[in-house]
Amino acid sequence: MVHHMRVGPGVFPALKSVGGQFLAQAYVVTMVYNCSRMLRSRNSNISGHETKESFQDLLPSHKASETLIRGNSKFVCFSRQSDGGGILAVILATQFGRQPDEMLLAAHKGGIMDFEFSPFDDHLLLSASEDKTICLWKLPSEGLKPRLKEPELTLQGHAGKVSLSTFNPCASNVVASTGFDSTCKVWHLTSQKACFSIKVPDRTMHIKWNYTGSLLAVTCKDKKLHIVDPRQSKMTAACKICDGPKPTKVEWLGSPSWEDVNMFVTTGFSLHGQRQIHLWDMRKLPADGREGVVAMYSDYVDDECGVLYPYFDPGTQILYTAGKGDSKVSLYEVTNSDRCLLPLQAFQTASPQKGFDFLPKRCVDVSVHEVMRGLKLKATSIQPVSFRVELQSEDFQEDIFMYCPAGIPNMNADQWVSGQDCTL
Repeated sequence: MVHHMRVGPGVFPALKSVGGQFLAQAYVVTMVYNCSRMLRSRNSNISGHETKESFQDLLPSHKASETLIRGNSKFVCFSRQSDGGGILAVILATQFGRQPDEMLLAAHKGGIMDFEFSPFDDHLLLSASEDKTICLWKLPSEGLKPRLKEPELTLQGHAGKVSLSTFNPCASNVVASTGFDSTCKVWHLTSQKACFSIKVPDRTMHIKWNYTGSLLAVTCKDKKLHIVDPRQSKMTAACKICDGPKPTKVEWLGSPSWEDVNMFVTTGFSLHGQRQIHLWDMRKLPADGREGVVAMYSDYVDDECGVLYPYFDPGTQILYTAGKGDSKVSLYEVTNSDRCLLPLQAFQTASPQKGFDFLPKRCVDVSVHEVMRGLKLKATSIQPVSFRVELQSEDFQEDIFMYCPAGIPNMNADQWVSGQDCTL
């Protein structure tokens, strides 16, 4: 069963002050919570706000890569400028203001293409590189002093650059990766070996685990999305998701209040360069990907050229999209019954973003009705962004803070590899 938590006062002290910020306390449940969906009137009142604190005097990388910024409750990490090799800068999440220059992680001999924090341990960081390796790093609680050079482990097996890497959301020590060798691999971190390897038709644009950590959605340069069942070592379904050649992205939907976890969203471009968003049902996709399938919902977004990255909050059932080079973050309410996306008020600023990341739900500040917190990477700074429901009452609003993943693994790697499934 997926482990869930609920942010809020609960039976613990309501709030804990850390570095001038109030962080939500949480309690863990292992039951299915059949909560009612947040009222549309409240969803329509969600707005974004830049916080007073920010991280300043930074030197983010100018290289084009999949990921430029990541964060959690402990750390903020971004790809830093470097004359050679891959360098990541790691900042304590509460250390705002001007940043010292020594908090660096000399990650790889080649450029870093992707990196991600563990969903179960804030101190674990995964990085993928052009040097054909994947590294796992253990970050000290006090930050990086001096420069960290030795990873906990290094995974080798891709014959080309490693473009993407991501942790399984339900099983500990399970990681998926894709490379320029047109393979999708799933790694057992304890044994440091690839337990599954599947050939994909073309260069991978995006990879995402589903809500229960059993399937992978992979978008490729062939303009298709492929559903990969790694434990069966095969692709089970596919469909064409766009006409344009630019990169495509995917995000699975699913929450403890939904019985249906077969839905996913893709973003991409039309043949004429228009940004688009589509909603799909995995069960309607053909196995061979040759038949034409119409999306359940499609929408033209705009004519901007930045790639759109989707992020779904299972608690509020809101989809966020942020594009590189954009100066806004768009919000959509995902309706399970109507099978559509309802546009909400966008967060708009004057300054463009080099990258954007959303923090785990346990990082929100319930005292101001904050339902999501993000990090906006600018030219020389990182600006936290708070998404809040605008309410007059200062009391804790129980219906806003639904159950969400608790950051506790449902199973270990051996159990996952043997075929054990995670249920809602």
